[in-house]
Amino acid sequence: MSTETQLADLRAIIESEQRPIGDRAEALVAEIRRKHGGAEKALLFYGSSLRAGEASGKMLDFYVLVGSYRDVHGFGLKQLGSFLAPPSVHYCEADGPDGERLRSKYSIVSLSAFRRRARGGAFESMLWARFAQPTILICEDHKLRDDLLDTLAMASRHFLNETAPLLTGELEENAIWERGLMESYKTELRPEDASGRSKQIVAKHADRYAQLAAAMYPSSRSGAGLAFSDVGALRRNLCRTRWFLRRVIGKPMGAFRVLKAFFTFDAGLDYVLEKIKSHSGAEIEISDHARKYPLLHAPVLAWRLFRKGAFR
Repeated sequence: MSTETQLADLRAIIESEQRPIGDRAEALVAEIRRKHGGAEKALLFYGSSLRAGEASGKMLDFYVLVGSYRDVHGFGLKQLGSFLAPPSVHYCEADGPDGERLRSKYSIVSLSAFRRRARGGAFESMLWARFAQPTILICEDHKLRDDLLDTLAMASRHFLNETAPLLTGELEENAIWERGLMESYKTELRPEDASGRSKQIVAKHADRYAQLAAAMYPSSRSGAGLAFSDVGALRRNLCRTRWFLRRVIGKPMGAFRVLKAFFTFDAGLDYVLEKIKSHSGAEIEISDHARKYPLLHAPVLAWRLFRKGAFR
């Protein structure tokens, strides 16, 4: 199968997933746009809040694509930090349709950086693995929307191509997604078990992931699954080496992004602790002084969380 046919089939599946985002998400999108004065080119709704549904009560996650970091941050350290290690992370609240207070974490990245990195131009798996998962585009520019649909299809193709050499023999169609997400989660600072989390995410949209795998490897279909041929020791070991290097690089980069987030993300420390609690059950009390000076308290807080079993 040609690359063009693969991408067309992947894109068709991703396009069929596009739907209205719901009133709660619309309220937060309006607030994000208000805060940034139209600097955004498009938004992407993704993550656990999208998977859980409209009434989940979760903090909603968005990526906000902008023309340049200068449009949002001006000149200075924030602009430089976003350029060196995108994205920058921000927080906002808005009143929902029923009067409830809604919360959002959103990441700002330039459109050019997103296209390049999500299409496989980044060695780190953070963007192309994240956006191989369900994503809803919020974009009124039809030409840009088509380009972003292509980007999401390329993210899925790159994700699968970077995972397939690790597999051999007849496996269920979603085994490739579970393995790839597990490898990707191991490269990030995540408190939860990578294997268990990857299986949970794939199970939530099992039919969707099976369709994408079948579209990518139609000639490998065998019964109820896919037959992965042995690519040979050299290709397999090269693939393993790439994932190992992503773990070596990814965790320090993740730590740098966390530190960078303290300068852009209001209520960042409380959010980080909330996420750690939800994924690992580890919980600690923090003082107002720690909230005000999170970098000063970071080593002690990290040690306390480690002792509670927050990081694996």
